[in-house]
This record gives sequence, C-alpha cells and structure tokens, in this order.
Amino acid sequence: MSALNISLSNAVTGAELTSITACSTDTVFQLHAAVAQALGGKKGFKLLLADVVLEPSPDSLEVAGLTQDVALQVVACVTRARFRRIGTACPGSQGYHIHDTSIRRMHANELGKFFMAWTRGFRGDSYDSRIRCWRSAHASGRPYLREVAIVDVAQTTPEPIQRGPVDVPSSSPLVNVPGHIGWWSVLGLFDYCPVLAETASGTAQFGETASIVLRVSDGSSQTLWRQDEDAQLLEAFGGMLCCTQGFFSKESFFVLACLQADMSYVLLEGVLQKYDDSSHSLNLNKWARQDDGVIICTNDRGEPFDGVEFLGTDLAETALFMHVGNGAVAIFPLDTLKGRLCLSEEDSGRCSAVGFDPLTAGIYLFRDLSQQCEPPCKVYRIRAPECVAAVDLNYDRSSMQLICKPNFEVERYGEHACVLGVAYDFLTDCLIALDGEHGFWSLPLKDARSQEATEEGDDTHLEDLPED
Repeated sequence: MSALNISLSNAVTGAELTSITACSTDTVFQLHAAVAQALGGKKGFKLLLADVVLEPSPDSLEVAGLTQDVALQVVACVTRARFRRIGTACPGSQGYHIHDTSIRRMHANELGKFFMAWTRGFRGDSYDSRIRCWRSAHASGRPYLREVAIVDVAQTTPEPIQRGPVDVPSSSPLVNVPGHIGWWSVLGLFDYCPVLAETASGTAQFGETASIVLRVSDGSSQTLWRQDEDAQLLEAFGGMLCCTQGFFSKESFFVLACLQADMSYVLLEGVLQKYDDSSHSLNLNKWARQDDGVIICTNDRGEPFDGVEFLGTDLAETALFMHVGNGAVAIFPLDTLKGRLCLSEEDSGRCSAVGFDPLTAGIYLFRDLSQQCEPPCKVYRIRAPECVAAVDLNYDRSSMQLICKPNFEVERYGEHACVLGVAYDFLTDCLIALDGEHGFWSLPLKDARSQEATEEGDDTHLEDLPED
C-alpha cells in the first residue's frame, strides 16, 4: 500500500483545480467520492487518465493503473438518467405466479448477482417431471411437494448490462430447496449453496431450538450454528430465535431474527467461513434487540412484513441500511447494531420499493402508480446530506427529487404491481429492477447521481426519449 498525490485540472482550460491524497488500495469508487468532495460536492463529472475515461469501479487504483503520483483531468458531464430495458427473465416458466407465492430478492456473497426466490408446488419426483405426472393416471396418488426455487435472473446475460439490450432466456433455477415452504426459510446463498433457517430438536431443557445450516452441492447439510449451543445468546434472549433473512457484506454475515417470546426483532452479525477441508462455521458474535416500531412483524411465525429487506452498507461499511416497509428506511450503525428510522413512511410517500446507492448513501424510491394512472412508476432520489457520517444520516423529504419515469410493464393478473425487485449491482454501478412482467432494467447511477429534478407534470417517459 502506497500513498498517491493526485492533482486535478480542468480538461478544457487546463486550469489547476485542486489536489487530493489517496492510497493505491483505494477503489476507483472511493477516488470518485473523494474528488466529488474536493470539488465541493460536484456530481456530474468524468475523470480522464491520459485521455482515457476512468469509470467508477470496485477495482483498486493500482489495478486501474494509478501506481504513482499522477495528474487527472476533470470534465463536466451530465447524462440524462434513465432505466433501460436489457432483457426478460422468465420465473413464470419455473412455477412462479403472483397469486400463488411472493417473489423475493435473495442476497449472496457473490458480487454482481441478482437472485430471486419463490415457492412452488407440484406432484411428481421433481418439478420438471410435473407434466408427465399430470398426464399419468396415478397423478392423484403422488405426494404434493413444495420447494423454494432460486435463480439469478441475469445469469445468462452475455454482455455487461450497460452495453445495450439483450434477451435473458428462461433458465432452470440455480438452487432448489425441497421441503422449505417459504422464502423466509432461506437466509441467503454462500458460494451458490443455500443457507437455511431450520428448527432442530434441542436438549430436554430447551426443547426445539433454532439452527442455521448450509445445504452443500452434494445435497448434504452442514450445521453452522445452533441456539442451544450458543451460551451467550441463550443467556441474552432465552426463547427461540426465528431467523428470517440474511445479508452478506464484505466481511460479515447479518441475520434478522424474531424472538418468539415477545415478537421483538434481533439483528445479529457474524462471520461465515469456509475452510480448506470444505467445512464451514458461523460465529454470531454481535447482536442487538431492536426497539418497537423499527421493524414490523405481522404474524406469529416471525415472518417480517413483506416489504422488509436489507439494502446494503455504505462504502466504508460503517452502517447497514434496511427497507422496513412502505418506503421507510432504518439505519443500523455497525458498532452497535441498534437501529433507528432515518426515513419514515410519510416522508417517503409510502413507496413500494427502495434502492440504495452505497457510494453516496443516496436513497431511490419507487412509487408504483400502476393502479392509478400513467406512467406506471416514478423514481425519486433523496441525496444524503453532505459532510454527515453515514451512522448519523437522516433523509429530508424536502430534498426528494423526481429523476425518471420508467415505462415498467405491469403484471396482468390483478395485483397490478410494476416492480418486483430492486438491487444495486456493485460490478456495474447500476440499480437493476425487475418489473411486473419480469422485464429486466438497468439505471446507471453515474447518471442518476447528477440528474436534475424532473417536472411532476411532464408526462414524457424519459426512457422513450432518443439518446443524448
């Protein structure tokens, strides 16, 4: 690791602007953030290194070619922010139907993945054999099976998603989890293997106990954690924890769990490790019970409100952000894990989906208008206040700006939803979305960060305009 002195000049006039110091191990994302701060919060710019554009990326400065003190040129550049349709995913061909099950984002430790999960039922040996089973005279005698299907809806995209439209053909699920009847029982994917929340037989003293297991590729399971073997968690909470969701950061694995004794929520943090002998371990070494109202619970199984979802961490990984329903966002400082609301339902306008920009800690709110009028969706941005640490952020409704009106397709079976899922793609620095008819869309955040507010009364779909 070495320190780099980087001078910045105007690419047009050649005038010296300022200089900054960076480390060779910093990412190009972090370089752009440092330049924006040095330029007084300027958003719309590109960096040139020897007349080559240095795009934001997770690559280190050393990998990007900055190995010694260097001069960069800054050029103002504002491109209209718009979602572009890049293909079509087909979960419907693999047993998903909006009336039968909910589709859900599934987090993984792999970057650049957009996993979705849903439940499906069938009679027969496997889902693929269901047609033969239906035609069989013995179909009624077959047991009815349920499983969770998980697929990367972008896995067959042959090009990086900024390079234009491609068709994403229907593909078989990457992972099937037999016997699990809901997405809440699958916490995430670790190296493409499902991490499962299960109930196990405990000791005579504690009866049933919560456990987390890893279903490895050969179909066997490895127990990662049991509550009745965790003395500290037993002392802290006593009753059984019902784990419902998981999230991977660069260093940690987070688990959201419900304490069934009083239906309160607990956020846990640990490290999921893989060893040379292919064994795994999970050590949950930090946790915090959440105050009433931060996370909503709606039933006695500990399943959270359907809109609750991990959004991600800020770039420095000092805070974890979570959509806790109807557009409300909570922030969890990683030193305490004690959550608080940083954006309320009322201030968000009760939006149906939320996107998060880890580079700037900006919030993107998706307002579903499919049951009311055209356009079917409006996307609003709330920038994070400048010079405020991520753990101290609060989002002000007065800074909410309409930035685009994507022409998402609306599902056709009565729910009239136009957004099924939203995720941030670290590899391409884009927000990606799945619409109501499984269209796959991409919004480059390098454009959205600097996009000026769009007039509410302008009914033109920005995605239908010609290229700038």
